[in-house]
Amino acid sequence: MSPYPRYQEPAKESVIRLIGIGNAGVNITDRLAMRAALSVHTVALNSDQQSLAASVAAQKLVLGPMTTHGLGAGGDPERAIDAARESLGDLQQVVSGADVVILCGGLGGGTASAIVPLLAKMAKDKGALVSAVVTSPFQFEGRRRTQQAAESLSELVKHADALVHFENDRMAELVEPRADVAETFAACDGLLFQAIGGLVRILGSPGPLPIALNDLLTVLRATKGGCLFGCGESEGANRAHEALEQALRSPLLDRGRLLQEAGKILVHLSGPSSLTFAEVSAVMNGISKSTAAGANLCLGVGTAGDDSAPLIVTIIGRTGVEEKKPCLPPALPIEAKQEASVPVPSLAPPREEMPSAAEPAVPSTKTQKVKQDFLPLEPIARGRFEKSEPTIVEGEDLDVPTFLRLRIKK
Repeated sequence: MSPYPRYQEPAKESVIRLIGIGNAGVNITDRLAMRAALSVHTVALNSDQQSLAASVAAQKLVLGPMTTHGLGAGGDPERAIDAARESLGDLQQVVSGADVVILCGGLGGGTASAIVPLLAKMAKDKGALVSAVVTSPFQFEGRRRTQQAAESLSELVKHADALVHFENDRMAELVEPRADVAETFAACDGLLFQAIGGLVRILGSPGPLPIALNDLLTVLRATKGGCLFGCGESEGANRAHEALEQALRSPLLDRGRLLQEAGKILVHLSGPSSLTFAEVSAVMNGISKSTAAGANLCLGVGTAGDDSAPLIVTIIGRTGVEEKKPCLPPALPIEAKQEASVPVPSLAPPREEMPSAAEPAVPSTKTQKVKQDFLPLEPIARGRFEKSEPTIVEGEDLDVPTFLRLRIKK
């Protein structure tokens, strides 16, 4: 019998679970749940029961019904933590069995600020790949929400494998200056929808050039630098150029200018089976013109069986090029700055030579060991007070210190 199997079982499809936390996260989750093209299991978590009832997610969970009575956390993260303690068992089941967990929420409030870092840690402990797409509040929302978002983000960085962070003030560039608040928030939700949809397509779309999880982590795992994101969608004969232009017009790319500062960039093209190599080459050439020479580019291409599917160009990157520190030879001290052509000096002690008569003797820089001679503690002259009358009591001079007088008696 051959030791090798006659066939190999097909690879298990990755279980991708999208979890929306809080009002903003649930809204994005609902928009993704209504798109049948994305094969992802959606979960909605909120402490506000009324808001959660309208969700169309596949799974819904009210956090802490006895703690918040279904009325929400009221913008208080501590109250949301108490609700999480009440629903701890349900939260553990939400992240169990998932290979990839995508967390979505708007930081700054109570529920998302507290629950997103907690779920990231739970999913990480379960062995899942954790990706988080979060926003920070607008400046006009107040100092308290900004501080809560900053504290939540610093905790989230410790547990998330990949982090996409959007600033709402930057996303406001999507709308006109006279747009109302509801329209502005809707535009921000739309950009989050594009980002999460892009991650799902990158991880789950088949094609000639699939993107592995390690490739995605290479771009997003870094904690320093800002996140770059752009997404464009188009159909028709000129779809490649139109989709690229839409992606470069994203406010998080600053019309492509920020690509010059990106150290790592991932470009993914998702389109119909009629996608040509010329279109892929045109998109990559357009992006290469906007990137720095030392940027690390990663390309992925996915195709769908439907010829009517649009061409979608997704650009994900991170600003900040990592600095590589030169390695110094171990025989040289760290402080030494020597050229490579200079030989390493010998560690043997230098040989001392006698100076010639014509040359003046140069004092040696060798450290001399100081020898402390014995200092006798005997009475000495009184110095400038020698002619003054001593203070004699019972035959003892009280001007002499006591320890000296005791030694004299011995």
